[in-house]
Amino acid sequence: MKNKNHFVALIITAIVLIIVVAIYVSSSVPNQTAQPMVTGTPTSVWEALLESTPYAYFTPLPEPIKSPIDGTYTKLDSSHPQWWKCLRCADYRVAGGIWTLQFDQGVMRVHYEVTGWRSISSYEVIDNRLYLFNDPYCPEHTGEYEWSLVNGELSLETVNDPCSFNLREENFSKQSWVSCDSTEAIGCEDKRDFQTNIIPDNLSVNVNVYGGDSRFFSKPPDVIAHANSDDMPSPEGIQISFADETIDYGLHRVLWWDESGTWIEATIDDSFEAVGVQILGEQTIGWARILFDGEEVWRGNTSAIWSKLGRHGGFIEISGFQPGLHTIRVEALGFDYRPVTVASFGVSRSGTVKP
Repeated sequence: MKNKNHFVALIITAIVLIIVVAIYVSSSVPNQTAQPMVTGTPTSVWEALLESTPYAYFTPLPEPIKSPIDGTYTKLDSSHPQWWKCLRCADYRVAGGIWTLQFDQGVMRVHYEVTGWRSISSYEVIDNRLYLFNDPYCPEHTGEYEWSLVNGELSLETVNDPCSFNLREENFSKQSWVSCDSTEAIGCEDKRDFQTNIIPDNLSVNVNVYGGDSRFFSKPPDVIAHANSDDMPSPEGIQISFADETIDYGLHRVLWWDESGTWIEATIDDSFEAVGVQILGEQTIGWARILFDGEEVWRGNTSAIWSKLGRHGGFIEISGFQPGLHTIRVEALGFDYRPVTVASFGVSRSGTVKP
């Protein structure tokens, strides 16, 4: 009798489990007719930061009161931009490019456009003093500055700010910040252009753009000349020259904005049928243009050509020209204030590359 009751109990338990599983499965299957289609739209880092608010680490959040310095400001740091990748870069470290600083009713936001680095904190303004606190990179510290706002330019003079080993005060007080209400402000607009390639019509040569590193193509260039010819002399038949303002980075050369423009070029002899340039760097690389014998044949956002495992760029190849001396030139356009990393030039004696 005991065994029979035990058997019945097992059957009841099994039935209950089947019912529970059936209810769970039926509730988990989406109603295909009722589910709306979700579409995403690109959101910039700055837009996402605008939706964030500080956390009260050790100090309560201030009242959302407008201060005399409330507004959005930018500065163009003329230092070299950050073209390399680091997993834990120093916060607030001075670097070239566009920086944006905003004060909005007790919330301070700062953003470095080249890498997307940003931070947020609370602030209070008392007379001519600015106090920063609740910064996630230094929640235990309060920064104190003396501020002045003249003709749309905000100047911050450090009184005391140990945040991030004094890097925040070095950054904030290095130069004045220009109000976005001023016509002289640079970088206030959101420049998100996802267009990859712009190739002019009616060219006398063929232009092909390939994503990836040409060294690993199924048919790579026959000869590769590294961009930094100072460290690695170019092979016979290729001569590389570049502006003094370019930055040597191993075997690469980094182009960046400059009043006179930064460029690198390679001149090839009549033994080659195709020539291309390999642009390869981090997500920070920006807009450039390519000229062949003085004629523009391509321009675009180099980071948008291709990306894989954190690497961005591609190989832009020119072919279909008559034998002779020819020059391919890369220029940083500079309007986006981003670096452009040129790795090498590749040439082929017969035919073109194949990815």
